[in-house]
Amino acid sequence: MTQIVLRNSIDAVQMSALMKLFDSWNVIVEIKEEKKLEKKSFSQLFPKTRGMWEDYDIDGNRLRNEAWGIKEE
Repeated sequence: MTQIVLRNSIDAVQMSALMKLFDSWNVIVEIKEEKKLEKKSFSQLFPKTRGMWEDYDIDGNRLRNEAWGIKEE
Protein backbone atom coordinates (compact mmCIF):
# COMPACT_ATOMS: atom_id res chain seq x y z
CA MET A 1 0.00 0.00 0.00
CA THR A 2 1.21 3.48 -0.85
CA GLN A 3 0.12 6.47 1.19
CA ILE A 4 -0.15 10.06 0.08
CA VAL A 5 -0.29 12.61 2.88
CA LEU A 6 -1.61 16.11 2.23
CA ARG A 7 0.02 18.46 4.74
CA ASN A 8 -2.30 21.38 4.07
CA SER A 9 -6.08 21.40 4.06
CA ILE A 10 -7.66 21.51 0.64
CA ASP A 11 -11.11 22.68 -0.30
CA ALA A 12 -13.92 20.56 -1.73
CA VAL A 13 -13.19 21.56 -5.34
CA GLN A 14 -9.56 20.47 -5.06
CA MET A 15 -10.57 17.22 -3.33
CA SER A 16 -13.09 16.51 -6.09
CA ALA A 17 -10.42 17.07 -8.76
CA LEU A 18 -8.03 14.70 -6.98
CA MET A 19 -10.75 12.06 -6.62
CA LYS A 20 -11.59 12.31 -10.35
CA LEU A 21 -7.90 12.01 -11.24
CA PHE A 22 -7.41 8.90 -9.10
CA ASP A 23 -10.69 7.44 -10.39
CA SER A 24 -9.50 7.89 -13.99
CA TRP A 25 -6.44 5.77 -13.08
CA ASN A 26 -8.65 3.13 -11.39
CA VAL A 27 -6.98 3.89 -8.06
CA ILE A 28 -9.01 3.10 -4.95
CA VAL A 29 -8.85 6.01 -2.54
CA GLU A 30 -9.59 6.06 1.18
CA ILE A 31 -9.87 9.47 2.82
CA LYS A 32 -8.96 9.91 6.47
CA GLU A 33 -9.03 13.30 8.14
CA GLU A 34 -7.03 13.77 11.30
CA LYS A 35 -7.77 16.51 13.74
CA LYS A 36 -4.77 18.52 14.73
CA LEU A 37 -3.92 18.14 18.41
CA GLU A 38 -3.96 21.37 20.32
CA LYS A 39 -0.76 22.00 22.23
CA LYS A 40 -1.39 23.40 25.66
CA SER A 41 1.01 25.88 27.14
CA PHE A 42 2.41 25.57 30.64
CA SER A 43 0.20 28.43 31.81
CA GLN A 44 -2.88 26.46 30.71
CA LEU A 45 -1.75 23.29 32.52
CA PHE A 46 -0.34 24.86 35.69
CA PRO A 47 -3.67 25.84 37.34
CA LYS A 48 -4.69 22.17 37.30
CA THR A 49 -1.79 21.32 39.60
CA ARG A 50 -2.23 24.25 41.95
CA GLY A 51 -2.70 23.04 45.48
CA MET A 52 -1.39 19.57 44.76
CA TRP A 53 1.71 20.16 46.89
CA GLU A 54 0.32 22.74 49.33
CA ASP A 55 0.67 20.38 52.32
CA TYR A 56 4.35 19.69 51.60
CA ASP A 57 7.46 21.73 52.36
CA ILE A 58 8.96 21.77 48.88
CA ASP A 59 11.76 24.04 47.74
CA GLY A 60 12.61 24.31 44.04
CA ASN A 61 16.33 24.64 44.72
CA ARG A 62 16.34 21.53 46.88
CA LEU A 63 14.49 19.56 44.19
CA ARG A 64 16.97 20.70 41.53
CA ASN A 65 19.93 19.74 43.69
CA GLU A 66 18.45 16.30 44.36
CA ALA A 67 17.63 15.77 40.68
CA TRP A 68 21.16 16.69 39.58
CA GLY A 69 22.85 14.86 42.47
CA ILE A 70 24.36 18.05 43.90
CA LYS A 71 25.26 17.73 47.56
CA GLU A 72 24.75 20.79 49.71
CA GLU A 73 27.43 21.54 52.22
